[in-house]
Amino acid sequence: MTEAHGGERARQVDLAAIEAVQPRESTGLTQRFCRPVSKHLTRFFLARGVPAAAVSAVNIAVGIAAAACLACPHLGVALLFIPLTYAAEVLDCSDGEVARASGTSDATFFFADVAAHYFITPLVVLALGVRAAVQLAATWPLVLGAVGAIFCTPTITLYRVRASIVLEELLARAAREPVRVHPLLPSREGRLAGDFGFERPTHRWRVPLGTGISVIVTIGLVVELATGLPALQAVSIATAVVFPLARAADYALTIRRGKPADELRRILGAP
Repeated sequence: MTEAHGGERARQVDLAAIEAVQPRESTGLTQRFCRPVSKHLTRFFLARGVPAAAVSAVNIAVGIAAAACLACPHLGVALLFIPLTYAAEVLDCSDGEVARASGTSDATFFFADVAAHYFITPLVVLALGVRAAVQLAATWPLVLGAVGAIFCTPTITLYRVRASIVLEELLARAAREPVRVHPLLPSREGRLAGDFGFERPTHRWRVPLGTGISVIVTIGLVVELATGLPALQAVSIATAVVFPLARAADYALTIRRGKPADELRRILGAP
């Protein structure tokens, strides 16, 4: 298929076709509040031939702008975080829809999509610390924000580390001998990511980490607007405590339960 033909095909995609490529296993919040809007944005991008990687790049830019607004001590500016982070969530849906609707299988897109989460979620956590530090004219809130941001990143990356280890082991075995994947694996729709170690821990609760933090911050901003209480300072302190403890527990349980070895055995159908 030529590039011109692919562009013409994209321009003919209607809303029904976009809805057909929207994943059904998305979280409830995403399905209810973002997908109904993202399909219109996706059609706009497809009609203009915008690649999925470019949509992901816009998502990163909007997310950075949202974090910058959140870091501002003035509540009026910080409240801009709410519409901006919603726009970022919609763009996060749209880039995948553009990729699926246009038949994109470009590794650059997948990198840009994942990088958006790696960049933005820790930035939001850090912004909470920056905002509290400016408000209190103290250094300790910034330190707590940095601790939360540092330990927030492994929440996103640890499951991918496990997956890369499993993939490397599969490739090493394939170099020595033929590797046969378990025949039941293709039938495990909705669980394939878990079989390969790519299941995100927060997805077990149907709420991605970035979405969950955005919701909590939004609630904190509304509380501050309504009551004047420093709700976001409490959120910043909570992230500095919860993320390190959760990461230590996840790391210990991964080793104790031998998760990478279990995932590899599941793929190969070994006992």
